[in-house]
Amino acid sequence: MNQHVNDVKYVGWVMESVPVAVFENYELSSMTLKYRRQCSQSDALQSMCSPTSCTAKLEKEAEVEVNGAGCSYTAGSQTSIPDVAKCVPPHLQFTHLLRLQVDGAEILQGKTQWRLKKSKHLH
Repeated sequence: MNQHVNDVKYVGWVMESVPVAVFENYELSSMTLKYRRQCSQSDALQSMCSPTSCTAKLEKEAEVEVNGAGCSYTAGSQTSIPDVAKCVPPHLQFTHLLRLQVDGAEILQGKTQWRLKKSKHLH
């Protein structure tokens, strides 16, 4: 009635910016959203997502750093998130921002945490 967007719609927009490889290999374990202002149905928004750096141990005790959509070994070789046979960080975290396209005003900020799907764990 008041032409404002409901909370479920915001969640969908936040999830749109998460890389497909994350959905294929991880499941959402938590989400925190901080609403800054309302938007209306006619507003054009930008949904942005940025991974938070983290480290994880691999089978052979090699340390891996997750930056962007990929993993880099301390030895310097590159691999991508879907290549779970080589790079298996058990948890990922992303920060999110929804903002108005016209003036960049923040609509919400958020964080998501992801855990590796059980079928993706190496044995």
